[in-house]
Amino acid sequence: MPDQRSRGRRVPWLGAGLALVLLAAVAVAVAVSHSGGGTPARSSPATLPATASGTPATRSARTLIAKPRAAGAWPGPNGLSGVDGDPVFDTAHVQQFCAARGRDCKATSTYTDRTSYASMTAATSWTFDFFQDFDGLVVVSQGLVPDGDEQDLAGCAAGEFDRYWRDFGSLMVRYGRGDSVVRLGWEMNESTMSWRGTSPRTYIDCYRHAAAGIRATDPAVVLDWTINGHGTPAGLCGGLSTNCYPGDDYVDIVGIDNYDHYPRSSSKAVFDRTAARPEGLTWLYGFARKHGKLFSVGEWGVTATGDGHRENPDFVRWMHSWFAAHAPELAYENYFSDCTPGGVQSSLFRADAGCLQNPRSAQVYRTLFGG
Repeated sequence: MPDQRSRGRRVPWLGAGLALVLLAAVAVAVAVSHSGGGTPARSSPATLPATASGTPATRSARTLIAKPRAAGAWPGPNGLSGVDGDPVFDTAHVQQFCAARGRDCKATSTYTDRTSYASMTAATSWTFDFFQDFDGLVVVSQGLVPDGDEQDLAGCAAGEFDRYWRDFGSLMVRYGRGDSVVRLGWEMNESTMSWRGTSPRTYIDCYRHAAAGIRATDPAVVLDWTINGHGTPAGLCGGLSTNCYPGDDYVDIVGIDNYDHYPRSSSKAVFDRTAARPEGLTWLYGFARKHGKLFSVGEWGVTATGDGHRENPDFVRWMHSWFAAHAPELAYENYFSDCTPGGVQSSLFRADAGCLQNPRSAQVYRTLFGG
């Protein structure tokens, strides 16, 4: 049985990056606690190659992402907009959030348990059990090594754990989620991740082995390479996240996790400047387009903690405007709702004890992303 662990994003150490998303997972009847080389760049717009998977159209990542999205509106009829389950990674809690915003969610995000290689691959069936009744895009964040086992990254890079990745692909197919998005080895430019890119070559080789292993048993999988927005420490990925890019052959979507902190968007000018500089939203979008890839924002949210120490409804407005402007190439976006002690406290609609309230941001979000 996976151990039960806290979940959420802590305030970054010395303001550099975002902290590790820790998971809660308990089995059976207990709910999960929310806790080189490549192909030539393609011309715009990017598309995902069709892969026969047998996945229903309402759950197929490739089918859902391929639907047209007009610039200037978000979510519109085909935008994949959603949320993580909060405080439990399951359909019911996603639907609760989406009912509060006034529009169904067509996407959700979840995470595997990372106690061991077995628990994060063959034995992470609960990840899919809790979304068996979700008709929409499921995005699974999957680490490259178990939590605290950064020493295993070299072994992963040498192919020592390939069988586990084949097991994970088989599990996804068995649960009818083979045609889903996997954010593989995400936020490698964040210092608390066990698969952080201390050695870009080792990270890339590990990622490639994992990607090839999953695809060997699940050829329909959609692989999303996601960075942590707003900065890369000098000791990771040579100080620039894209130095850890695994190559076009191993990536289907390029993405970012983008929160309102470090720096907080105190004005539209600051928001735009942060987005345009290296490790920013617009900067990485440009990288994705150069490589012929679609783009995602797998996590985003206001932060009642961090350097702002208060909510910021303008950040919601600016993010929505950015999504609308880039809708044709935006594969999906998921809001990250969190009430974890020491986390970002980004929740919009929870009112229980321990949750910092963000009522103005919630109202703006409901207006722009609902109805």
